[in-house]
Amino acid sequence: MSIEELNEKIIELHERYGFQLNDEGFEFSTAITEQLIEDIHSFNEPTLSLFKCFDQKAKVYIELKDIEKRIGTPVFIRINPEDLKNNGNNVYFSWEDFLSSKENILNPPENFVIFSEGIIFPGLSNQGKVKHFFEVKCFLEILINNADHLNELTQNIVEEIVFLHKNKLEIPVHIDEKCIEESLDGFTIVKALFDENSHKEQKKSILKEVLQGMLSGIQKNARLTYLLTNFGEFSKRLSENYHLFVSEFSFDEVRKEYEESKREYLTKLNDIFSSVQTKMLGIPVSLAVASIKISPIIDANSFWSNLLLFTAVWVYSYMMFSLIKNQTHTLSSVRDEYQSQMNRLKHQYSEQYEIIKHIEHDLDKRHDFQFQSLVRFRRMIMGLLIFVSLLFLYSVPWNGVYTHIMNTGFTQTLLGVFC
Repeated sequence: MSIEELNEKIIELHERYGFQLNDEGFEFSTAITEQLIEDIHSFNEPTLSLFKCFDQKAKVYIELKDIEKRIGTPVFIRINPEDLKNNGNNVYFSWEDFLSSKENILNPPENFVIFSEGIIFPGLSNQGKVKHFFEVKCFLEILINNADHLNELTQNIVEEIVFLHKNKLEIPVHIDEKCIEESLDGFTIVKALFDENSHKEQKKSILKEVLQGMLSGIQKNARLTYLLTNFGEFSKRLSENYHLFVSEFSFDEVRKEYEESKREYLTKLNDIFSSVQTKMLGIPVSLAVASIKISPIIDANSFWSNLLLFTAVWVYSYMMFSLIKNQTHTLSSVRDEYQSQMNRLKHQYSEQYEIIKHIEHDLDKRHDFQFQSLVRFRRMIMGLLIFVSLLFLYSVPWNGVYTHIMNTGFTQTLLGVFC
């Protein structure tokens, strides 16, 4: 009979007769009946030796081969769990019985039976407390793998898990049935977090910080029970702290990227100013030339000389106005580009945005300075144009022109000028 079949047979006996726990192991009380004889002999020879039949009246053990002759006799059918264990079967009366064996907490047997729950592990539907127990076991392994020190009784038994963070935190490894009544809320999140290989040291530090915050004020022997019964709060704190770290870690990379972008945008803004500034050096030169070259008109040559100079200044002014307008559009495009990037950052990292906000502020200051410089350049060109226009008009001998028009007519005067 296989281990699985024997476990199922034992559970059937329990369901029919009801095993009780005593100092010697498990037993049930009944009278010998044909049904009992059939149930006992359904076990094969090797496993049949696991059972003992005790006559309640005579206070003696009865050979199982002789029970057919004692029908009606009240007996105890007893089984020693150590004999079962030696046979490869691990049978426990209750979860309390199972968890009282410290070795089972971290190294549970490959198969076990719990009478009070009718549990056979492994089984087709090991849910409920069985599933919850293995969640607790897995969580304890996470704690052990990230602990600073372990107090071990044997290689398979850890008595205490020790964490060192600000203060020494000791967590005795002791659980009871209350700890496995409910599933660990958020366990899959915690498990997935520690299954990932990234940021191992940071996760360990975050774990110790959360444990210290939750358990430092709890009585030492009650810490693990408190942690397991409040696992939802633990998983929430752990997850939030880790995601905050990841967010700050990611933000740090983004911050470096934006620092590089800031330098690029400052270069662009400076280039916009420099390209106009170089050309604006022609303004004082133009003023000087206009002052020297524009002289009072006394004949056709001086008129044409002044007119050409006046026209050149107009052409120069038009080109400069076009350049400044183009650079103003470029300036606005650069501003829209970096503001768009900063807005994306603001939505993605709203909590950390204040740390990097100065980048946008610095770029805005540089943009405003460049824009005001372009405005001043435009005014300077306008002033140059007005100055040259007034100088040209001043050079014209208006009295002579008026007198000539009155004497010869406007048409002949124009012919005289251009001829």
